Amino acid sequence: MEHKRILELALEALEKQRTQVEAEVEALRAEMRDSGRATLERKTGPTTRPKGKRRAKTPAERKAQSKRMKAYWAAKKAAATAKMKKPSQSGSKGRAKSAE
Repeated sequence: MEHKRILELALEALEKQRTQVEAEVEALRAEMRDSGRATLERKTGPTTRPKGKRRAKTPAERKAQSKRMKAYWAAKKAAATAKMKKPSQSGSKGRAKSAE
């Protein structure tokens, strides 16, 4: 029975240590969160929304964006097509004609 009692005491001591360690870990995490936030606010001022988030576009803004992009890609396609359709002078540049 004494062996069982020793195990119970050891278990109680370990659980107490675990509780203390968990409390210390949580305190460190809270300190890291707070210090990171304070550093960010010091550099950029208080933020109203997280960096990288954008507001949603209205339907009118999406339509205007669509028109701009369609015009952009049409111009790009036209330029590429014009570049490919340049007339060649002799049809076979640099090649000798074969005598058949």
